[in-house]
Amino acid sequence: MTQEQKDIIKKLLWDYNFTEEEYMDILTGKKELGSFNRKWAVRRAVEGLNYYELIELVGFKTIVEVWPSIRETFRIKSIRDGIDYALRKYTVSASR
Repeated sequence: MTQEQKDIIKKLLWDYNFTEEEYMDILTGKKELGSFNRKWAVRRAVEGLNYYELIELVGFKTIVEVWPSIRETFRIKSIRDGIDYALRKYTVSASR
């Protein structure tokens, strides 16, 4: 993990007592701590990071995998619309 990634995670976890490594383990699905699971970690990143930090930390593939199960939990329409747009724009059909 790079120092830049650690700094991004610190910004996300300002109100939680997780280490950067614990957060990454949750984000990658290697660990769950009670209700803190992969969906929570991705949701937290979507809410707290700008697009470029989000892609750097979470990765587009993870967002594609988790987004359908967390999309409706976002009350802020601009967040839903923004991620939906990015997924439509950058996801290429396998039939192409």
